[in-house]
Amino acid sequence: MTDRLYKYRREDFGELPVTLHHLTIYLNFLDGFVEASNCLEMTARQPLERIELDAKDLTIVRVEWVKDPLDPSESAVPLRYDYAHERDKLIVALPDRVDSGQRFLVRTVTRCVPSDHILEGIYKDTTPHGAPQQYISQCQQWGFQRIMPIFDDCTAKCAMTTTIEADARYTHLITNGNINPRTNPDGAPVLKPGDPSRQIITYENPLPMAPYLFLVCAGTWDMLADQVTCDSGRTVRLEYLVPPGRVEGAQIPMEILKKSVLWVAQTQDYEYAMDVYRTICMNKSNFGGMENMGNTTIVTDAALIDEHTLDQQLIYAHAVIGHEFEHNQCGSETTMETPFDVWLNEAYTVDVERQFVAEIFDPTFVRLAQVDSIRSPLLGPLSIEDSGRAGRIVRDGFNNPDELIDGVTYVKAAEVIRMLRLILGPELFKAATTLYFSRYKNSNANTEQFFECFEEASGRSLEQFKKGWLYTIGYPKVTAEMTYRPESRSCALTLRQESDSGAGPFHLPIEVALVDAQGRNVPGAERVLELAQAQMSSVFEHVPESPAFASVNRGYSFYGTFTLTDATAHTLSLQVRMDTDPFNRVEAMRQLTDRQRIGLLPKPDAAVDQEWLALWGEILQDESLSPALKAYFLRIDEQPLDRNYCTWFPELAQARETLMAAVNAAHREELLAHFHRLDTYRPKESPNDGIEERILKNVFLELIAVDDSPASHDLILKHFRAATTATDRVAALVALNRSSAAERLSVLEEVYRAWFPHLSAYANYLRIIGAGTREDAFTMIEREKSRDTFDVNQPTWTRALFLTMAANNKMIWTDRGIQWIADTVSWMARINDYNASRMLNTFQHCRRLKPELRVKVQTALEQIIENVPEKISPTIQGQAKAYLADEVAGS
Repeated sequence: MTDRLYKYRREDFGELPVTLHHLTIYLNFLDGFVEASNCLEMTARQPLERIELDAKDLTIVRVEWVKDPLDPSESAVPLRYDYAHERDKLIVALPDRVDSGQRFLVRTVTRCVPSDHILEGIYKDTTPHGAPQQYISQCQQWGFQRIMPIFDDCTAKCAMTTTIEADARYTHLITNGNINPRTNPDGAPVLKPGDPSRQIITYENPLPMAPYLFLVCAGTWDMLADQVTCDSGRTVRLEYLVPPGRVEGAQIPMEILKKSVLWVAQTQDYEYAMDVYRTICMNKSNFGGMENMGNTTIVTDAALIDEHTLDQQLIYAHAVIGHEFEHNQCGSETTMETPFDVWLNEAYTVDVERQFVAEIFDPTFVRLAQVDSIRSPLLGPLSIEDSGRAGRIVRDGFNNPDELIDGVTYVKAAEVIRMLRLILGPELFKAATTLYFSRYKNSNANTEQFFECFEEASGRSLEQFKKGWLYTIGYPKVTAEMTYRPESRSCALTLRQESDSGAGPFHLPIEVALVDAQGRNVPGAERVLELAQAQMSSVFEHVPESPAFASVNRGYSFYGTFTLTDATAHTLSLQVRMDTDPFNRVEAMRQLTDRQRIGLLPKPDAAVDQEWLALWGEILQDESLSPALKAYFLRIDEQPLDRNYCTWFPELAQARETLMAAVNAAHREELLAHFHRLDTYRPKESPNDGIEERILKNVFLELIAVDDSPASHDLILKHFRAATTATDRVAALVALNRSSAAERLSVLEEVYRAWFPHLSAYANYLRIIGAGTREDAFTMIEREKSRDTFDVNQPTWTRALFLTMAANNKMIWTDRGIQWIADTVSWMARINDYNASRMLNTFQHCRRLKPELRVKVQTALEQIIENVPEKISPTIQGQAKAYLADEVAGS
């Protein structure tokens, strides 16, 4: 990677020239703009004649030297300043030289204009009917400087006193901290003296907080309130702020929140320190949620649960609610030192979130879903790393910090934390995290300091582990071979690893077991091996007979790929039937399916193996399997396990349909019987009731509908009309939109009219359109874009429509699809370059494409580079240039 691709590098983040102690802020929400007064109390770390504050797109009213935060402007000394717009810096000349160790105060008064599509700083959220304009803020990573001048740095942690003035019609004015009981004794805004049309509230936040965690909201919400009692006896008030009229949708999320607060206290030894913890619905955000020390914002689509909530969104609600609460410890109290350490905030928090979700839902099903996210062809980290240009957890550089919010930070890095626990064991891992959070409480930590805690607690070096997993692009490709020696009654497992990066070997854990012919684990042959060299052999003693197979990489114990080189179709079939590790049972079936898939890639008309079809049918009839586990066995994916074929996109889409058609032909009657036997229409007894059954039923639906017959059309429509859940309705409509059914367009239009008034329902409808595979798929997308109801500034809807199509490999790798990506990325970059960047990931493998596709993608990338100059989006410009450079280098 060349320097020209990065605007920011690690060396750009040095020590601040001051220690920031306190901010005294007054925010006044006026007609079309927000005026901010901010008094910065600080101590010089070095002799200073000027300071440089970060300030982006602000109007500077005045800058003053004051002796007290409450000094009126008449007694303040005006300061000279220069606003360097091109660098987003406010350069303030101090009245005299300030010596190192001297405490001083500077006050700025500025104005910002909230945007409806720049979702950073203070921006316009969706306004409830009849209410004043709704405002919300997003300050990660550099949004604070869009509100007022600041040292916008993770290490600028300080206490804050924030006063908000706004229209008296707002139900809530919110920021970080506890409400000041002296100014607001009733815990609510008070009318402004002399002006009853305005209201004021003051919050005190005594805990040191980084600027990116700042939140301010002026809005109209209904509220659901509850409380939890901590082990110490303290009571924490929980507030859930929702759009007017939607309190009922917060009932289930509030129960999730209560459960997560107590669960985190019990498992992480963390007690929340503030009086109130709020969850605030925001309609518009690029992210699912954002921790803001005491106030979590979550997109309404995920924050509320109602009749339009998909099962996957219900599971995500558990994840995001638990995730954002844990951030109070990991992120707010203990904060990353620079954006290059963002993985510290997120990876540990995701790991905690995963453990919480695995206690609510079947852990096997949860782990299988996690591995799906690792292997996701558009946004998954394996796919990102296969491009050869990205994948380092600690990055070389970035153009926009939003680039760091990706599958590498949230998925790969969470796997690194999981592997670290497997290597050290739960007790040492717990000791290390306790040391880390106690040592860096209310301060900052970097990657090196994090690992120092783990080395100190464990008494062992983790240098190789750290270097391989954090500073290397690529992943280990591990193979294993089992050899049984009857004369010594021993079994040797030989492991080898290699990586495309050419770096030294990774240090990784491999969970293994030997399984006998009766499907039992061989006593004493279950262990976690540590592979830290290119090759190693582990010997299992006292094995009375040759094992049926070795179960290796159980539960996907390491991030990467694994192949048992001596696995035959027979041993894989045994593993499907008998492995004591459910994940590896499914993985064995996937390997057998992969062999069928790969055989079809060069020969689309090749016959599908009858033994594979028979095994598939055997699993279908196995009543001992849980519904979700059976669904994972029977589901036929597009993505291959053998990553040598990952970029054969058109062929993979065709091979999937061929395999599904073969299953349909061989087992249609049984599929129909099982489909009808699963009753997913009954009333739910609990929020989680029936999720696994619906997963399985919708696998059956896809397999039945693949024949596109009138009988299948009839089944799809009956399923849609009988459905009592959003998941069943959406699955039926996706199948309908991929069919040639005569009623397709009329039913979809009927659904549109019924669903567009509801945020989540409309998003579900747009996902259905984005998943279309008929010849009119792109025409339908253009139609949705042109509707008056579609708001391109609403990320929930653009994600639902555009990212779904970007992952639609059957359509996107056509001439029309490639041009659609080029045009849509170019257009979206001016509105929301974060989502445009995620769409552009479609082209991340351009150098590995077949020549005919590669030429077309090269042309598309050249168009994007021409259409999106760096001043519009350095992220899109840099990303497209990197893909094109990779393509030229690889050609």
